[in-house]
Parts: sequence; C-alpha cells; structure tokens
Amino acid sequence: MDKNEQLILHSWAVNAKPWTHVVREKQIDSRVLVTDSAILEAVIELEPRTFLDIGCGEGWLCRELFARGFDGWGVDAIADFIESSRCTGDVRFLVSSYSDLVSQRFGTVNHFSCFICNFSILGERALGEIAEAGQSLLESKGKIIIQTLHPAIACGEFPYQDGWRETSWQGLGNQPFSPAPWYFRTVESWIYEFHLRNYRLLKLQEPCHPTTQKPVSIIFIFERQ
Repeated sequence: MDKNEQLILHSWAVNAKPWTHVVREKQIDSRVLVTDSAILEAVIELEPRTFLDIGCGEGWLCRELFARGFDGWGVDAIADFIESSRCTGDVRFLVSSYSDLVSQRFGTVNHFSCFICNFSILGERALGEIAEAGQSLLESKGKIIIQTLHPAIACGEFPYQDGWRETSWQGLGNQPFSPAPWYFRTVESWIYEFHLRNYRLLKLQEPCHPTTQKPVSIIFIFERQ
C-alpha cells in the first residue's frame, strides 16, 4: 500500500466522528438537495434482490434501503463508522478493506445483485479491488452503482487528467477535518477502467443542483459480463 492509500485510511479514521455528525445533522447542502436522493433512487430503480454498500460510512443508505424492504450489508474499512452503523441494532455491517471483501461472510447471502459505491472509491487501487471482488460476489449480470463527484466540476483549476488530489472540506459545517487525499478520474477513465475489467456501462446520470443547474455528481451503473 503506497503512501496516499495509507493517508486515506488514516484521515478517514480521524474524520469518522465529525463526518458522522455532519451527515446525521444534514449539514451538507448538496447531499440534502441532490445526491442522497439520487443514489437512493438509482438503487431502487434496479430493484436488487440483495445489495452490498461498499464504503457505507455511518450507514445511512443501508438504513434507507432496509426500511424499504431491501436485503443487504454495509462494509467500511473504518471501525468507527461500523460502530456508528450498528448503533440502531442492525448487525448487517462489517469492518473490511476492499481487498478483503471476497473473504468476508455476509450471513446467508453468497452473491449480491449489486454493489453500491456512494462517494467511496477514493484511492487509485479501490476501483480494481471492487471490480475484482465483483467477479466473485456479484450475481451473473450483477451491477456496480457508483456515485462520485462530477469530474468536470471536481477538476477545478487542475488539468483534466487522472491524478491524486486533496479533499476540500469547504461548506461542511464547523467540524474539524483532517486533510484526505483522493484519486481523480476523468469520465472517460472511469468507463475505460471498468470496461477493461469486463464490466459494461448500462447507464450514466448527472444529478444537478436545483439552484445552479450545474451537475453536482455523476452516477455510473456498470454490469458484470
């Protein structure tokens, strides 16, 4: 594991509690107005028999899907997130790195209809680890649903090319956050990297902010071949 990948884990271990507070207090405008409902609707539209929320954080999306009758699990590499996820009494949450997913046991579920990665593919290696896990854990024609920052917006003033960036915590309330690196990909790169690993793009969505009418995020839905 290289330095940036280690920094991601360290930073999110430090950020887990303030992030949980920000999410549960609904302090992120783009989430409240756009991205939370966008990922939820994308999953519901597919009507998955089972789901695995990879990088589930404090578990909000799992809880929303459980409440609607969907069966699934949440995993995160950060123990504090999983502890927060389990606080409502549901045990369907596990601490796991992405590279260890295939060795985990998810109750009676052996294969999932879909993986959900909601702003959780942050490192350079994470995409490949999740795609590889899908070859073992996804059903035939299983889906990977990804929501991430829209590359055209997230690029900022940097060149529009793949590479490491540092997270900006502007607009996230008064919580203290530790700087966290993340790996930027172009739209073309996202699609190309999954195609290389025998997934095809089924759908692409660009949720927009209702006031600015600019894209806040991008949602990819890939299907295992």
